[in-house]
Amino acid sequence: MSLAFPEAARGFGQLVITPSNQGAVSIVRQPDKWPTPVLCLIGPLRSGRTAILAAWAAEQGGTYLHARDLKSVKPAAMAALAGGRVTVDDADETASDERLLTLINQVAEAGGRLLLAAETSPSQWATHSADLKSRLNSMPIAEIQPPDEDMLVGRLEAAAARHFMKLGDDIIAYLAPRLDLSYDAIERFAEKLSHGVTSTGRAPSVPLAKEVLEAMGLAVSDQPPLE
Repeated sequence: MSLAFPEAARGFGQLVITPSNQGAVSIVRQPDKWPTPVLCLIGPLRSGRTAILAAWAAEQGGTYLHARDLKSVKPAAMAALAGGRVTVDDADETASDERLLTLINQVAEAGGRLLLAAETSPSQWATHSADLKSRLNSMPIAEIQPPDEDMLVGRLEAAAARHFMKLGDDIIAYLAPRLDLSYDAIERFAEKLSHGVTSTGRAPSVPLAKEVLEAMGLAVSDQPPLE
């Protein structure tokens, strides 16, 4: 059985920060300089949006909400939240809900700050409300870019640590030119490597990493091309 325990909440100091996400993180961490009281953080699948929102809420003394939580927030509680710092993760899931529009309006009126997050730009969210659509179309965004090589290495090491593995320099050097530069690929590789370690009893190694890459369809042949 492969075990991975829930990751403890982390502050910005514990996050992997490289040019891929540095700009977005810098914008997020200066809410008083946002052009409007509401900002949306967007980025690819598994790019760390949730971790950034949780770190921001902790740093700002705010409240982290997921879209499913917003659906159950009572009017009085929402009004209380609006004057502070609040996040809504996977906010595109609430675009058809009047509560999101209400929260945006109340935050603007109360002088709070609202940080939304989703994979796609707010202008692409489906909503039947013309008022909400107007706000989404004009909402400023901070965007997490695809991972660079420094991010790939940092996220590989962090993902391995969550699965109680340590990747040697030889493994990292082998993976860097072969693993897709995508956050999802990094996390899937770590999950599958962890499964390989626990199911075979082998320690992480270049041969095992190669087997995992082959199973993912990502391995690059080490054999020289035929003349």
